[in-house]
Amino acid sequence: MSEERDISRILEILDDDYARAILESTRRKHLSAKELSEECDMSVSTVSRRVNTLLEYDLLIERTHVDPDGHHYSEYEAQLDRVEVQLLESGFDVRIELREDAPDRFARLWNTMRNE
Repeated sequence: MSEERDISRILEILDDDYARAILESTRRKHLSAKELSEECDMSVSTVSRRVNTLLEYDLLIERTHVDPDGHHYSEYEAQLDRVEVQLLESGFDVRIELREDAPDRFARLWNTMRNE
């Protein structure tokens, strides 16, 4: 997703009980779609639809694992860290912060140092 996020759409997504349940569950630990279905008490198809939307807006990340027998599966992790909404005289200021993993944080810091 681009740096300029569709704030209205993200707020709509966060208004969805299923999407929030997925984000809350994957904040604590990485879970597969089947595990999310069981933990959040929703069908796998519901999980799949919500996961796709959350991935599209970078609120969730997917990690693919390959078993020794060649089968693979995905686990999901919440990427959303914080949403701040501030009421101003001219409207609302909404800020969305995503968690960074170590490689992303290093790349950002490296690029910042190189450009200084």
